[in-house]
Amino acid sequence: MIDKTRLGLAFFDMAYGGVYRKRPVLCTGHQGSGKTLLALHALMQAVKEGEQALMLTSWHANDLVIVAEKTLGFGFEEAITRGHAILLEYAGIMPTPDFEKNVTLPPASFTEFMQIVETRSVTRVIIDTVLPWVAIRQKERLSLHVYSFMQALERMGVTALLTLPKPVSPLAFMLKNLLEEQVPIALTLKQEPEGSRTLTVNKYLGETVLPPPLPFEIRKGTGLASVKPDPASPGAPGKDGGSDVKSSGPIRFASAFRSS
Repeated sequence: MIDKTRLGLAFFDMAYGGVYRKRPVLCTGHQGSGKTLLALHALMQAVKEGEQALMLTSWHANDLVIVAEKTLGFGFEEAITRGHAILLEYAGIMPTPDFEKNVTLPPASFTEFMQIVETRSVTRVIIDTVLPWVAIRQKERLSLHVYSFMQALERMGVTALLTLPKPVSPLAFMLKNLLEEQVPIALTLKQEPEGSRTLTVNKYLGETVLPPPLPFEIRKGTGLASVKPDPASPGAPGKDGGSDVKSSGPIRFASAFRSS
């Protein structure tokens, strides 16, 4: 039986009926295209639906709380205090202009991350960006590496949103294509030089004909919104309804927001 939940983006959820529960969604886009705001939409939706949610981010967690309040009009502090939302940072691993060659996580990191998900009964995961988990230098091993990571993520039984920077090298394009093969839904956010923005659905499992790109804008207090009048929010669906990394030790998740 098909089980869906809302992504948290009103115009997308209205057009597609949401995303598949306990399955991953991949969102690709260049810097400034809106990937992190989309991630915050997904986190906000999880909180509204009473899910346990975790967001792992390359941003400073405090900065994200400010962005969410100013741009989306949503305050996460109460949800964090109550333990309904967890914000974790990639400690000391911040994106740089050449981060495709320098971002990395050691193998034990995923085990640590999985333990947090299991012990906190997390059902919604947002990883912004997923690049440190999947980027390795060895081209011949990349396919198996991506497959293993995605299978491990699916075994966790979480609804996941993964963001990925727009690829800029042949290896990065290969990585993007491998990830898209493993997910039921793949999106691309794009901003044109003149400022217009679009969301393109590159893949949606079960759909053979996909609509043209959906234009959107970023509104203060609303976040990502259709350039057309916002449709009414749908009812909550029911159950029926890279590159290789150099690292000097285990990952440290900075987590001032992880409640005790």
